[in-house]
Amino acid sequence: MAGTSRKEHTQLTKQAETDRAAGYREAAEARGAAGRAAADAWETVRDGPYASILGVTEHRVPDVDTVAARLAEMRHTKVPARAQQKDAGDQKRIARFNATASKSREAASMYRAVADDARTKKALRQRIAQQHPELHRAETRARAEVQQAQQAQQAQTTRIEQQNRRYQPPAPSRSGPKRGR
Repeated sequence: MAGTSRKEHTQLTKQAETDRAAGYREAAEARGAAGRAAADAWETVRDGPYASILGVTEHRVPDVDTVAARLAEMRHTKVPARAQQKDAGDQKRIARFNATASKSREAASMYRAVADDARTKKALRQRIAQQHPELHRAETRARAEVQQAQQAQQAQTTRIEQQNRRYQPPAPSRSGPKRGR
């Protein structure tokens, strides 16, 4: 169509109007879809676990450009700060775990030393028993006497404590009607 006749001109005009209407319709649909996408994105960010940290407290959905700008701002300013905060917390937990592990190693070392001392003491007693049997019997008797004396003293202390704990009835309480004075 060359658009030289009135009929062709009318057809071209109608075609252009139809195309323009379709363009307006597509633009409106695109704006609506963008608004829905912005609302969904903002809702996702707002309902996320880090919303308060990122400063997302608005209930109204901003336009797409504002959402993009806010997300970029969050990504560049607040997310690195939150990551640094999490890293510092992780470092503290690691330090705590290392301190606990160090204490555990120290306690294990102490228990090994005590066990080694007990084995050494046992070996020395066996050697004394073999080389000096009379000395060993005397030491064994002395240990038994000391142990009996400690048990007797403990039993006496327990008896004294039990004697000092006499039954004390509860304090009398007032019962019955009160008299007015």
